Amino acid sequence: MVTAVARAIRRALGVVAGVVVVAASVYFGLAIHYWIAWPADVRQVGSFAFPLAVIALWFAPGLGRGIRRVLALVAIATLGVAFFSTEPIEQDWVALQQHNPTATIDGDKVTIRNFRDALHWPGAASVPRWTTATFDLSTLTGADLIIQPFGDMKALAHVMLSFGFADGRHVVVSIEARQAKGASFDAVAGFFRRDPIYPELGSERDLIWSRLARTPPDEVQIFPIHRDAAAIRLYFERILAFINRVDARPIFYSTLRESCMTTLMNLAPESFAQVPWHDMRRWIPGYALSLFQQLGLVDDGMSPEEMARTHGVRDGIRSPEAFPTEAAWSGYLRAKLPVSAARAALPSSAN
Repeated sequence: MVTAVARAIRRALGVVAGVVVVAASVYFGLAIHYWIAWPADVRQVGSFAFPLAVIALWFAPGLGRGIRRVLALVAIATLGVAFFSTEPIEQDWVALQQHNPTATIDGDKVTIRNFRDALHWPGAASVPRWTTATFDLSTLTGADLIIQPFGDMKALAHVMLSFGFADGRHVVVSIEARQAKGASFDAVAGFFRRDPIYPELGSERDLIWSRLARTPPDEVQIFPIHRDAAAIRLYFERILAFINRVDARPIFYSTLRESCMTTLMNLAPESFAQVPWHDMRRWIPGYALSLFQQLGLVDDGMSPEEMARTHGVRDGIRSPEAFPTEAAWSGYLRAKLPVSAARAALPSSAN
């Protein structure tokens, strides 16, 4: 009886080990395709050859199976160590991601270097523009959740935050994957340590208008966040600290752990939001509105679908060039939203 149980346990462990080996070999095969800086043809061959070789070593019958399995594990371990120890390298970045922003806080004054304020025109190439901008943290009036939906799939979206100040200016925070020239964003690549994370800090007439200026324009939804001034300021300062850390030591963008949504959730102080790790909306940008409503961060008087319909802008928005300042354009943009979306100055204490 004991022998039969032992055999059953060994068989179960063998099955588990086989599944793990297959999964690891496939994962690292994809890593070869997305991660290693080899020519495309070589990566393509390697991404198929590695898992096939490891699976053959592990499962092929005959003599020497023990040694072959050791070789399979060594191959996985060697590639795994190289993969997980790799850090982002400097590359020739696309023009709009050429410079890392950094921030210096001195009392209530924050100075942001490489603050992006690029120019965009429908049907034309964008013109990068980098400035040094100073903001008074004591005049923070609030923050907005910005959602850019991607097509009809609810789960797909890009999430940003826009922090507003009493003088009408804004600092938009957009967490993105930094792209080398000739490359393009690939959500699958975000599972395989290909691109560094790129935290953008810029004006609304850059980071919001750039989406509205596309042909056809993308939809942008703007939702005022309901939190007191202290929580908003603490959140903003934590984001700025993260940006400085990334400038000092780059990290990889991760579709799962460090994305436009998860990074912002990771940085949120408890006074702003507490989101348990098992809440799937924490990981899926397209469900940010539903999550923010449940947390009391955004109005919940309507369903997320109705909120999205009434708080979105897309067509017929005039260019920022028609306005004398960024503040004037931001005010015009919000005038296009329902009255409920107009943000009043936040109190200095909790709601």
